[in-house]
Amino acid sequence: MTIKQEQRSTQVILHMEGRFDFGSRKIFKEMIDKAAELNLPVILDLSQVVFLDSSALGLLVISFQMLKTRQISFYVVNPQTYVRQVLDLANVGKIIPIYNTVEEIPVSA
Repeated sequence: MTIKQEQRSTQVILHMEGRFDFGSRKIFKEMIDKAAELNLPVILDLSQVVFLDSSALGLLVISFQMLKTRQISFYVVNPQTYVRQVLDLANVGKIIPIYNTVEEIPVSA
């Protein structure tokens, strides 16, 4: 998996690509920690993620909780159909807001 960080004035977007699985945990954690240092809302763009497993789901929830304790908002955007189905089956959307596009995220977020 590759992750590219895009810093905007009001948010940080992490563009993820490839398989988000147990083997991706180290780079994912490093990028989340790096993004959190900016103290801006963190957005995961999953448009290029083709697969995620249960360890990825756990990493998403742990990241959300870590950012929440630092009062940093966390969002997921644009998951592909398969990825969205996995997120929905695991009820991730009840914990982490999921949007189709970055533009849908409320401005106050």
